[in-house]
Amino acid sequence: MIYLTRVPPGEDLHKAAWALLSYAVAGALPPVRFGPYGKPCFAGGPFFSLSHTRGLALCAVEDWETGVDAEYRRTFSPRLQGRVFTEAERAAALASSDPMGAFTALWTQKECCMKYTGLGLSGGIPNISNSGLCFRTIWWEGYAISQCGPAPFEMALRPVEF
Repeated sequence: MIYLTRVPPGEDLHKAAWALLSYAVAGALPPVRFGPYGKPCFAGGPFFSLSHTRGLALCAVEDWETGVDAEYRRTFSPRLQGRVFTEAERAAALASSDPMGAFTALWTQKECCMKYTGLGLSGGIPNISNSGLCFRTIWWEGYAISQCGPAPFEMALRPVEF
Protein backbone atom coordinates (compact mmCIF):
# COMPACT_ATOMS: atom_id res chain seq x y z
CA MET A 1 0.00 0.00 0.00
CA ILE A 2 1.23 3.48 -0.82
CA TYR A 3 0.24 6.19 1.64
CA LEU A 4 0.48 9.74 0.33
CA THR A 5 -0.27 13.26 1.47
CA ARG A 6 -0.10 16.75 0.02
CA VAL A 7 2.49 18.93 1.74
CA PRO A 8 2.02 22.72 1.71
CA PRO A 9 4.93 24.89 0.55
CA GLY A 10 7.43 25.52 3.34
CA GLU A 11 6.59 22.36 5.29
CA ASP A 12 9.16 19.57 5.73
CA LEU A 13 8.63 16.91 3.04
CA HIS A 14 11.04 14.46 4.69
CA LYS A 15 9.22 14.73 8.03
CA ALA A 16 5.87 14.25 6.26
CA ALA A 17 7.11 10.99 4.65
CA TRP A 18 8.19 9.63 8.04
CA ALA A 19 4.84 10.71 9.56
CA LEU A 20 3.09 8.69 6.85
CA LEU A 21 5.19 5.68 7.76
CA SER A 22 4.19 6.05 11.41
CA TYR A 23 0.55 6.29 10.32
CA ALA A 24 0.92 3.20 8.12
CA VAL A 25 2.32 1.03 10.91
CA ALA A 26 -0.34 2.37 13.31
CA GLY A 27 1.72 4.22 15.85
CA ALA A 28 5.25 4.19 17.16
CA LEU A 29 7.80 3.13 14.62
CA PRO A 30 9.71 -0.08 15.33
CA PRO A 31 13.47 0.44 15.64
CA VAL A 32 14.92 1.49 12.29
CA ARG A 33 18.17 -0.04 11.11
CA PHE A 34 20.10 0.62 7.93
CA GLY A 35 21.16 -1.78 5.20
CA PRO A 36 24.71 -1.97 3.81
CA TYR A 37 24.13 1.05 1.53
CA GLY A 38 22.17 3.12 4.05
CA LYS A 39 18.64 2.06 3.12
CA PRO A 40 16.39 2.30 6.21
CA CYS A 41 14.43 -0.80 7.22
CA PHE A 42 12.73 -2.51 10.15
CA ALA A 43 14.21 -5.73 11.49
CA GLY A 44 11.74 -8.46 10.49
CA GLY A 45 9.54 -6.18 8.35
CA PRO A 46 7.34 -4.77 7.16
CA PHE A 47 9.33 -3.41 4.24
CA PHE A 48 9.02 0.25 3.36
CA SER A 49 10.23 2.93 0.99
CA LEU A 50 9.87 6.71 1.30
CA SER A 51 9.71 9.44 -1.30
CA HIS A 52 8.87 13.11 -1.60
CA THR A 53 8.72 15.66 -4.34
CA ARG A 54 7.25 19.10 -4.93
CA GLY A 55 4.16 19.22 -2.70
CA LEU A 56 3.82 15.47 -2.10
CA ALA A 57 5.16 12.93 0.40
CA LEU A 58 4.57 9.19 0.23
CA CYS A 59 5.60 5.86 1.67
CA ALA A 60 5.05 2.31 0.49
CA VAL A 61 4.61 -0.38 3.14
CA GLU A 62 4.55 -4.01 2.01
CA ASP A 63 5.22 -7.57 3.17
CA TRP A 64 7.90 -7.74 0.44
CA GLU A 65 10.91 -5.59 -0.46
CA THR A 66 9.81 -2.49 -2.40
CA GLY A 67 10.90 0.85 -3.79
CA VAL A 68 8.68 3.86 -4.48
CA ASP A 69 9.11 7.23 -6.16
CA ALA A 70 7.01 10.15 -7.33
CA GLU A 71 7.68 13.08 -9.61
CA TYR A 72 5.46 15.88 -10.85
CA ARG A 73 5.15 15.74 -14.64
CA ARG A 74 8.22 17.51 -15.99
CA THR A 75 10.22 18.27 -19.10
CA PHE A 76 13.38 16.33 -19.93
CA SER A 77 15.80 18.14 -22.26
CA PRO A 78 17.34 16.12 -25.10
CA ARG A 79 20.67 16.28 -23.24
CA LEU A 80 19.13 14.86 -20.04
CA GLN A 81 17.24 12.22 -22.04
CA GLY A 82 20.56 11.05 -23.46
CA ARG A 83 22.17 10.87 -20.02
CA VAL A 84 19.51 8.94 -18.10
CA PHE A 85 17.52 6.84 -20.59
CA THR A 86 18.57 3.99 -22.85
CA GLU A 87 18.10 4.33 -26.58
CA ALA A 88 15.11 1.95 -26.43
CA GLU A 89 13.54 3.94 -23.56
CA ARG A 90 14.01 7.24 -25.45
CA ALA A 91 12.52 5.78 -28.64
CA ALA A 92 9.47 4.40 -26.80
CA ALA A 93 8.87 7.65 -24.89
CA LEU A 94 9.25 9.82 -27.99
CA ALA A 95 6.82 7.60 -29.90
CA SER A 96 4.15 7.87 -27.18
CA SER A 97 1.26 10.34 -27.29
CA ASP A 98 2.77 12.15 -24.27
CA PRO A 99 6.58 11.95 -24.46
CA MET A 100 7.27 14.09 -21.36
CA GLY A 101 4.74 12.07 -19.35
CA ALA A 102 6.44 8.89 -20.55
CA PHE A 103 9.90 10.23 -19.58
CA THR A 104 8.56 11.26 -16.15
CA ALA A 105 7.10 7.78 -15.57
CA LEU A 106 10.36 6.13 -16.69
CA TRP A 107 12.37 8.37 -14.37
CA THR A 108 10.22 7.41 -11.37
CA GLN A 109 10.67 3.74 -12.24
CA LYS A 110 14.45 4.20 -12.31
CA GLU A 111 14.33 6.05 -8.97
CA CYS A 112 12.20 3.39 -7.27
CA CYS A 113 14.64 0.75 -8.56
CA MET A 114 17.52 2.68 -6.93
CA LYS A 115 15.53 2.85 -3.68
CA TYR A 116 14.70 -0.87 -3.88
CA THR A 117 18.39 -1.81 -4.05
CA GLY A 118 19.44 0.86 -1.57
CA LEU A 119 22.28 1.90 -3.87
CA GLY A 120 20.80 5.24 -4.90
CA LEU A 121 22.77 7.05 -7.56
CA SER A 122 26.01 5.48 -6.32
CA GLY A 123 25.03 2.34 -8.23
CA GLY A 124 24.49 4.30 -11.45
CA ILE A 125 21.22 4.93 -13.24
CA PRO A 126 19.67 1.50 -13.77
CA ASN A 127 18.47 -0.04 -17.01
CA ILE A 128 15.12 -1.13 -15.60
CA SER A 129 14.47 -3.62 -18.39
CA ASN A 130 17.39 -5.67 -17.03
CA SER A 131 16.59 -5.23 -13.34
CA GLY A 132 14.49 -8.37 -12.89
CA LEU A 133 11.93 -6.27 -11.00
CA CYS A 134 8.24 -5.68 -11.65
CA PHE A 135 7.06 -2.06 -11.97
CA ARG A 136 3.73 -0.29 -11.74
CA THR A 137 3.05 3.41 -12.37
CA ILE A 138 -0.10 5.37 -11.57
CA TRP A 139 -0.76 9.01 -12.44
CA TRP A 140 -2.34 10.90 -9.55
CA GLU A 141 -3.10 14.64 -9.67
CA GLY A 142 -0.24 15.37 -12.08
CA TYR A 143 2.28 13.09 -10.34
CA ALA A 144 3.75 9.88 -11.75
CA ILE A 145 3.93 7.46 -8.81
CA SER A 146 5.92 4.29 -9.43
CA GLN A 147 6.53 1.23 -7.29
CA CYS A 148 8.67 -1.84 -7.86
CA GLY A 149 8.92 -5.25 -6.29
CA PRO A 150 10.41 -8.69 -6.90
CA ALA A 151 7.20 -10.22 -8.33
CA PRO A 152 3.95 -9.00 -9.95
CA PHE A 153 1.78 -7.01 -7.55
CA GLU A 154 -1.28 -4.79 -7.39
CA MET A 155 -0.52 -1.16 -6.64
CA ALA A 156 -2.88 0.77 -4.35
CA LEU A 157 -2.86 4.38 -3.18
CA ARG A 158 -4.29 5.64 0.10
CA PRO A 159 -4.42 9.44 0.40
CA VAL A 160 -4.01 10.63 4.01
CA GLU A 161 -4.78 14.04 5.49
CA PHE A 162 -2.96 15.17 8.62
